[in-house]
Amino acid sequence: MRRLIIAALLFMAAECVAQENGEMEAVLTFLGAESPEEVDEEEVELLSHYFARPLNLNRASVSRMTESGLLDRYRAASLYDYRQRHGDILSLAELSMVDGFSEDIVKRLAPFISMESSSLPGERPAAGRKFSCDLTVKAGAKHNEEMLWTGGVKARMEAGDRLSALLAFTSPYGRFEHEKFTYSASVMCRCPELHTDFIIGDFNARFGQGLALWNGLSLSSLSSPSAFMKNPTGISQSASFTGNYSYTGMGVKTSVRRLAVSGFVAFPGIKTLNGKLPELMPGVNLTYYGRHGQLAATYVSGLISADVRWCIDGVDVFAESVYDWAGRVPAALGGTVFPAGEHMKVAAMLRYYPVGFNSEHSGAMCSSTSAENEYGASISVEYDLTGRHRAVAVVDAAHLPEPKKNDRGGSMQGKGLLQWEWQILEWISLKFRFTERYRTWGDAFRSDVRADLQTALDAFRVNLRLNALKCRDWGMLSYLEGGYEGERMNIWLRQGFFRIDDWNDRIYAYERGAPGGFRVPAYYGRGLWTALTVSMRFINAGRLYLRTSYTGYPFMAIEKRKPGKAELEIQYVCRF
Repeated sequence: MRRLIIAALLFMAAECVAQENGEMEAVLTFLGAESPEEVDEEEVELLSHYFARPLNLNRASVSRMTESGLLDRYRAASLYDYRQRHGDILSLAELSMVDGFSEDIVKRLAPFISMESSSLPGERPAAGRKFSCDLTVKAGAKHNEEMLWTGGVKARMEAGDRLSALLAFTSPYGRFEHEKFTYSASVMCRCPELHTDFIIGDFNARFGQGLALWNGLSLSSLSSPSAFMKNPTGISQSASFTGNYSYTGMGVKTSVRRLAVSGFVAFPGIKTLNGKLPELMPGVNLTYYGRHGQLAATYVSGLISADVRWCIDGVDVFAESVYDWAGRVPAALGGTVFPAGEHMKVAAMLRYYPVGFNSEHSGAMCSSTSAENEYGASISVEYDLTGRHRAVAVVDAAHLPEPKKNDRGGSMQGKGLLQWEWQILEWISLKFRFTERYRTWGDAFRSDVRADLQTALDAFRVNLRLNALKCRDWGMLSYLEGGYEGERMNIWLRQGFFRIDDWNDRIYAYERGAPGGFRVPAYYGRGLWTALTVSMRFINAGRLYLRTSYTGYPFMAIEKRKPGKAELEIQYVCRF
């Protein structure tokens, strides 16, 4: 009882923090990422959906919890078993008592889940909401050397926990040429009585630790301990506007007791065939899950893998090995995440990705752009002292057997990250980040130093960033941002400057936008930019977003000066 009371007090504080933190802060905390500049656009879009419409843990099936990306299969099964034996979960404190749910995991989940209940312990849960729909309409205009336009519509509809449909199409900036439109569409039918789900259209397929199959982008090797171990979603709907990284085809997943089976047939490139026959990509996954972990096997495109993830007394262990039958090449990764004392968490990983390994469908953590030609090791340490100080240190080393450019006998690369956050007072915080990269080819050293000063007083916010980078030459970027976050209106105004003379020294900076409009542009040249973002809730079911920006290059020499760019975007999101 004492433990339950203490946990309740801790999570009451956590809930207050979650309410105060914004959407992007909650997304970064869940993903274990240290900045918006290093996360996947589709991951942000999916988590933004659950931030706006939290997943009800008392109504969701095991399959629904898993495909959301919030829970892995064995934690979802553990939660479902707890509900069957004890009834609905009524608080975050009670959730932390369920097998597999540590205090850290529950804090990360808090902004994306709900626990509404209308049944007493031991009773069958009442039916959830019958129908919901999210409708997004967007349009934009950009003027650089000519006027360009963009637009898009996305509708996401759910009928309880049985049917989910998504339809979206968008046009990149251009002149609304028909052939440049991109689209995404899918329908998922769930049969809880048979523990079976069917999907047709665009879907994600993410298994194991991503070595054999994980569509989409992946975090680099420089991440906090929370990001080292992946949460596979299996087959799930693609929530993207474009579906660029998704597969198109059909799939089915079912479970019998503790065994889950997923199978799919995808047709890569079917949207751009131009009269050619589509390719065929079949895949299958078998997963056995228990109270503390899971074992799985996956086959796709000539690759067969076996993976394991287990939690023993708070220590997570994960590994995956793959054999490429076509190239006769094996690959493997393995690691662990564990608490080292009351305030410290440690993660470590080893990677073996030989030359010739087929990494076309891989999304495993790596130090470069693909999981091949790399033998690597990473270690990450996170220290958090009662919310006042938080530090993250990461070291990654990789050997590339096939040398890059003029290297002989293989290439080497080392990366390091040091980040420190200090909550100076309740309303002001300082974040310092330093990254260093050394490699034996190209530009050997790349040093990046960044400092962010953030203040929050009631509904008003002020953020200051100073960023310097040294690679081929010096690059510098800074901005000052002020904002107001109210119940019905949010306003953010940013003014930034940059001086970057070489493309290799470009600096990325996250820009605020509407949901689904995640952007991290690269700044290059000598100039400035101004951005204004406004969102208004003028009716209970909808919110209007407006973003306007201008980027100019007045400090460049006339013969090198680039034309300025003005942009206007409008988006309306309606939820009912």
